[in-house]
Amino acid sequence: MSFVSYAQNFEDVMLWRALSGVSKGFYIDIGAQDPIHDSVSLAFYEHDWRGVHVEPTEQYSSKLRAARPDEVIEQVAIGSGVESLEFYEFTDTGLSTSDDAIARMHLDSGYQAIHRVVPVMSLDTLLEKYRERTINWMKIDVEGLEKNVIESWVESPIRPWILVIESTLPMSQEQTHGDWENLILAKGYRFAYFDGLNRFYVHEAHSELLEAFNCPPNVFDRFVLGGKASHSFHQLVQSRVLQAQAESLRSESLRASEEARRISEEERRISEETLRKSVEAELAAVYASKSWYLTKPLRWVVSQVHLVRKHGLMIRLKSFVKSMLGFLLRRVSLFFSARPALRSKCVGFLKAIGIYGGVRDVVFRLSKNAVVKRAKAPLSEQHLTGRGRDIYRQLKQSAARNGEGQ
Repeated sequence: MSFVSYAQNFEDVMLWRALSGVSKGFYIDIGAQDPIHDSVSLAFYEHDWRGVHVEPTEQYSSKLRAARPDEVIEQVAIGSGVESLEFYEFTDTGLSTSDDAIARMHLDSGYQAIHRVVPVMSLDTLLEKYRERTINWMKIDVEGLEKNVIESWVESPIRPWILVIESTLPMSQEQTHGDWENLILAKGYRFAYFDGLNRFYVHEAHSELLEAFNCPPNVFDRFVLGGKASHSFHQLVQSRVLQAQAESLRSESLRASEEARRISEEERRISEETLRKSVEAELAAVYASKSWYLTKPLRWVVSQVHLVRKHGLMIRLKSFVKSMLGFLLRRVSLFFSARPALRSKCVGFLKAIGIYGGVRDVVFRLSKNAVVKRAKAPLSEQHLTGRGRDIYRQLKQSAARNGEGQ
């Protein structure tokens, strides 16, 4: 499992370099603050270490309890001489303090504080409370009150292997270790390393760990950034995490939109299919009805009339009938012309029944129309050859004789 750094100034990297050989170790974090952001202990917690968090603020104590239910949260201030003190809680920052001067400085800078009264426990009491455990490291970060914490460590013989103590004034590079370092050295500790913000001390009983602090964090520590710390090293990681989250949200939104469109399309298809089946069922009921069967001949006649009208066939049909009647009458006329006796008998019969005049008029009208339609423009002899003119004259003479005979 790789080591992920969450601490503000790589404090966890330096401690892990010295203590990575310890399995399921124990720590005390005084001024623990957030369980994730700028946390010195989170990387150890992920490697199955457990410990105690001392945090007087209501906000961060609640967060620690929620995030680390299997660890101890001491919601107290560490000091001596009093049972409780006034505490300035600056929400969402690591600036909370009981020092009036430091609190006034933050208030003048525009920060808002919540005044609380918190109980006080000495460092002696805290260490004795967990004397059954080997304390591998202890961190003290109390925003300028480090001396008060250390001065409350008087009688307890408990010696954590490594101490990490913030040694500059809040939001400043001004070092403060001159006020309290002698108290630490007097307890058998040796100065090991200064990272620009904290001073590291190793107890003489574990002097072999001093070598781990001979250089700052580097590539050989093989750690990765967790992207949860406040310093600039993590900004690129944070921006990429935020970008990835934004991309994920966009992708999720697109997937949701596409899914909604697909569902809408499926619902529309189902609706259309349902409607189609309903219409088909209604049509099937109509087709199966008795009235539909009885009106079938009438529907056929109506459809044929519509078809004739649509295609203009009525006029053609009338013309065809007239042509056929004219043709038949001509054939009948020729038939009776060749048989005068039969013709005379038929005329007598028609006159006897009183329809001869009507029949004659109809025959004449139809015959006349047929002749008009078949008439052609007379030929001009000047356009014919000599042989053609002879034939044309013979035809005219024959036609004249036939007309006189009729």
